[in-house]
Amino acid sequence: MKRRIGEPQVPKGPQYAFFELMQRHVLNQGDRSLAALSKESGWSRQTWHKALRGPELPNRDLVKALVEHLFPEQEGSEVRRKAVEETLAAWTAAVTERRFGSRADQAQPPSDTSVDKVFGAESTEPLDTAAALESQSPSRGAAVESREAAVSPFRWNPRKQRDNLPEEIRFFELINNYYTGAGRPPVRWIAERMPKESPVTRSTLSDWLNGRSLPSYGGSLRAVLRVMRQYRSDTVDGLEADAAEQDRIDEALTRAWWARPR
Repeated sequence: MKRRIGEPQVPKGPQYAFFELMQRHVLNQGDRSLAALSKESGWSRQTWHKALRGPELPNRDLVKALVEHLFPEQEGSEVRRKAVEETLAAWTAAVTERRFGSRADQAQPPSDTSVDKVFGAESTEPLDTAAALESQSPSRGAAVESREAAVSPFRWNPRKQRDNLPEEIRFFELINNYYTGAGRPPVRWIAERMPKESPVTRSTLSDWLNGRSLPSYGGSLRAVLRVMRQYRSDTVDGLEADAAEQDRIDEALTRAWWARPR
């Protein structure tokens, strides 16, 4: 008998509604077990369990990737699009509650205090809320300086305006070490040998190896590692060690996704 996921591990409210919606998607799309979802998607059972029950909220990109897996495009692009939109809307409400509390819990400003005084502004012009919140947050420079320093050649895509997180650096270092150990096969060589069900372009491979983007699908990453392994001859003992190394890379990818800002 399939083991039930269990009730979301958060109080009733937007966060609870988000996890409940995720579980409903699984139920409506075949009610597959965590083991089956993990095997077919490449995401670990732990990743699926946490995304379906909590208590921590997954990041937006991971939510989108999981829902897209549950609603494959061949079943209808419009159905998939609506499922993703509905889930991301629920996720946004959940994140808002996590950050600012429920509406009932939000403190009301004193009746004799103006908005300008609450935010320390002298101007009587309407205050931009986003700017006010940003002014109360630590500067990006301060946040980066407080982060654990790491000497690494990997930098995040400049458009993101941030450095790699330590968990991302760990993943990129592991996949680069694996690539080097495999004899550094040409990117074109890898792309040409990828299975049809898991195609990966040379540009995507280059981004993974240069620390510009994370794989969004664990199954594609596993396929890439298997192709890399074909570039070198391995003994039986070597293959066993290789499998353990692939497991470490897969785990590092999961940790990198969960560490991303929500």
